[in-house]
Amino acid sequence: MFKMVKYFAFSLCIASLVLQGCSKKELVDLYPEFNLDALANPSNIKQVEDVLLGAYAAFRNANYFGSGSGTGSGWAIMPDVLSDNLYETLQTLSNSRAMADWLYQPNTAQVATLYAAPYGVIANANIVLRDIDKFTTSANQLLANRLKGQAYAMRAMAHFDLMRYFAVKYDRNSTTDLALYYSTQFIVQPNVRPARMSNKQYYDSIFNDLSKATTLLGNVDAPINPVTGLTRPYIDLPVINALLARIYLYAGMWPEAIAAATRVINDRPLVNLDQAAFSGMYNQTSRGEIIWNVQFETGQQGPTFLAYFATNGRSYFRPALEIATVAGTTGLIRSNDIRYSAFFTTMSGEQSLTKFRGKGTVTDGSTNFPVFRTGEMYLIRAEARARNAQEGPALDDLNALRAARINGYIPVTGVTGALLLEAIANERRRELVGEGHRFFDLKRTTRTITRGSTCGNQAISPAGDCQLNPTDREWTLPIPESVRNANENAQQNPDY
Repeated sequence: MFKMVKYFAFSLCIASLVLQGCSKKELVDLYPEFNLDALANPSNIKQVEDVLLGAYAAFRNANYFGSGSGTGSGWAIMPDVLSDNLYETLQTLSNSRAMADWLYQPNTAQVATLYAAPYGVIANANIVLRDIDKFTTSANQLLANRLKGQAYAMRAMAHFDLMRYFAVKYDRNSTTDLALYYSTQFIVQPNVRPARMSNKQYYDSIFNDLSKATTLLGNVDAPINPVTGLTRPYIDLPVINALLARIYLYAGMWPEAIAAATRVINDRPLVNLDQAAFSGMYNQTSRGEIIWNVQFETGQQGPTFLAYFATNGRSYFRPALEIATVAGTTGLIRSNDIRYSAFFTTMSGEQSLTKFRGKGTVTDGSTNFPVFRTGEMYLIRAEARARNAQEGPALDDLNALRAARINGYIPVTGVTGALLLEAIANERRRELVGEGHRFFDLKRTTRTITRGSTCGNQAISPAGDCQLNPTDREWTLPIPESVRNANENAQQNPDY
């Protein structure tokens, strides 16, 4: 594990040496310029800040929110590929077929890269937290708070994202289910071989980091994101609340999820049937409901290339017909829904997922990824309320979101129990398709993946297995063989 941390941190820094630097006030669109002394022996707080910008750059890794040609996009599009939202097409390069068909093993290359990607963020965050106090004075305390708060939040988020793939269960208080090791130091010694923590220990560490981040970011020297503009590329207090809301949902902490989501909703209202504002979140022409976006610029491959190769219009994975169709009259997302034209484009008579194809009218695939949006917060609050005996307010949230998306929507009434939860789950499919949720949603609610009408039709898709049962091992990715070879204490997940 720590060998991977070392590799990704240093490779990131070496790559940054050949590019121009950027100040904290600029967009996170360039790698910061700093030398290896900033890792081992920084000389001032500016160098520490550069390492923090390196952590932001690590979110663009091709296996985190970025993508390669038919690969990657681990926390963006991959969870839709792994589930029932997208299907593999005959245009695919087979680069991700082992993932799409649930054939992965401990030696599968993409499993190793998915495991490693968040450690680039964690390594840089740990370097910031290791060094920043050396240069903190009474004069720059609020600046230090701003940098430390972001580093704690990044570390928590990257660890949570690892848990989503590599932990078998998400039970908050389990002392027997294994998460991973929670790394709080930049350690590269080969003799350090930590064991995996229980879910309880791991969650405790996440919440401890987010508690520190909340306190620090509540007392800073300057706004973290610009007040106006088209993006929100940095982590501020609304991002902390959005992350908490998401984690509380996974952990089954319903009152806490409701409270955190409400704080964000109050800060970032929905756009109301505003096509330009909604679509603008994906092509950088409007902030819309963005809470936090990972910034991609020209030449940096954004999330789309796993599913849609923007520069030549090639679709490796397309929306399942149960999601949307060319006619726009069937499926979960229809043509009277502002999400339809924002998410999809008909090409050569087939539907393509084009929400990340580029900025403005450019189709180079270098567009931002909205990690958190207000729509998700409504759905988190709706589900948490439904599971916390507040079905009326839950239905109110569901109706409010639909009314902001669907022209001519008529609110539904009287939906309760399992039907209400199913309606919320379907709305999550509509709202969040291609944004890194479906596989995890099915996993955390112990559902079966049953792929739709294209699965098994060899004239349309080469996909094989069409069903993943709740007890199947493939809901959890294996600990990579390379990690196990370096650290025998990194216990393998069951049945691998």
